[in-house]
Amino acid sequence: MEPLGVLPAASGVDIHRCRSCGNHRICRRGWRTRCHICLDERSSGTALDTSREMLSRLPVEPVLAHQVRQFADVATDDAVSPRAAAEFRSAVALGHDLDRRRGDGWTDLAGDVHGLPWYGQRRQSSSHGTWGVHVRCGSWQRLTGPGKGCVACPPEAGDRSFTALRDTPYLLYLVKHRGLVKFGVGGTLRVREHLRTGAELLEVVEGRHADVIAAEAILKRRKREAGQPLRAWRTRRMPNSFGRGTEVVRSRVRIRLTDVLLDGLDVTDRFVR
Repeated sequence: MEPLGVLPAASGVDIHRCRSCGNHRICRRGWRTRCHICLDERSSGTALDTSREMLSRLPVEPVLAHQVRQFADVATDDAVSPRAAAEFRSAVALGHDLDRRRGDGWTDLAGDVHGLPWYGQRRQSSSHGTWGVHVRCGSWQRLTGPGKGCVACPPEAGDRSFTALRDTPYLLYLVKHRGLVKFGVGGTLRVREHLRTGAELLEVVEGRHADVIAAEAILKRRKREAGQPLRAWRTRRMPNSFGRGTEVVRSRVRIRLTDVLLDGLDVTDRFVR
């Protein structure tokens, strides 16, 4: 993990980026930490035991089997390794944990989940916090919970963070701007936010919240495998709503949302004027 030095010095914490998969986590300045998702040659015990339980469910849960195989990038007839299954479980758990604090108008969320990657789920409430960038003012802030807005900006009516997310459909979207494509998850306001900043709408698919989060984890894994990171001059030309480019790839990278969200409903027409 490499520290990025982007958070306010007074916070005492920093965002660390995994050199292997590119995912982020929060940790204290000067501390050594590890990725929420990636395992290595030292990984054993609980991390792999929990993944074997998931692998045993694949023959009777076809949707889960499809998601895990896409994440692991293996063919239908090939075996999924316990390590790949464990990393999938951690990636989905991380996505759910961050999304509990995500509101429309926030991007580049990074958190600290006690228990990942070893147990595949949060084990304790202790944490260095969840941080994100508020798009309207561009400031890094610690997110204190659902429904809590920016400390500098007035509240926005209809913010998705005020809804009962668990019981509502969720959106997986794909937008394009100047040769760059961004995927992401959120509500209607999040999609329209990208359109207001000049992005072109490519595809929006609606599905169960759990399936959308899993699909996002698959796309993030594929982003790592897509090649070299974006050059600085490209990221400087992105709309503010794209954040730091953590979910952005070159437009030549082929992405079809219905490939990773099989039971999703294409609602692109909902956003076409």
